[in-house]
Amino acid sequence: MQFPLYAQVTVVAPTAPAAGVVVVAPATVVVRPLDSTVVRRQLSTAPKVVIVTQTPQPEVQTTKTTTVVETPGQPRRVYNSERNVVIVEDQGQSREMPFVTLPVLFEKGTAKLLDEESKVALQQVADVILAVSKTEPGSIYDIEGHTSTDGTNEDNMALSAARAQSVYDVLTQAYGIPASSLSAHGYGEIFPMFPQGNEEQMQQDRRVLVVRTK
Repeated sequence: MQFPLYAQVTVVAPTAPAAGVVVVAPATVVVRPLDSTVVRRQLSTAPKVVIVTQTPQPEVQTTKTTTVVETPGQPRRVYNSERNVVIVEDQGQSREMPFVTLPVLFEKGTAKLLDEESKVALQQVADVILAVSKTEPGSIYDIEGHTSTDGTNEDNMALSAARAQSVYDVLTQAYGIPASSLSAHGYGEIFPMFPQGNEEQMQQDRRVLVVRTK
């Protein structure tokens, strides 16, 4: 059985954007089914590390599926949802990490999964991670929690961390993924798909990514 996967699309900066944040106008949500074959191919791809030369590099062109976030003192992060990769640039290196957006929804203001479909989707992803780990021991994945822009920055940061932890707990406790293979972080409302959306749209911002970090 397949469940809807809401592709991460246009992202804009939070209400009080940090200096250097590139803002892209929102686009229509693309809905596609969760395909275990595609998920396995994505999570089977190991992160790439590229040495950034001193030659001036062309600016990243933002599109409907790409967002660049630059925060003073922090590595630059590029979320490319067309290729499903997160690119982190720091100290002369560019690290490209594949990700999958989990088709899970949460009850408003909580870290509780909204429906049974979300729970089944986690089982599907767990099966993929376990299968990949058998052929690629040492692979590691980070669970990224994200929220809508509804609420304060502080509350959303805590909520996103709780949601990431909730998924982490299900994957490790219910489906037997070793804790050493996973980590969990919350990113709050930094990457909303619908910064001024209605309740139905903002519900899709309450999402979780699985990013392969090693």
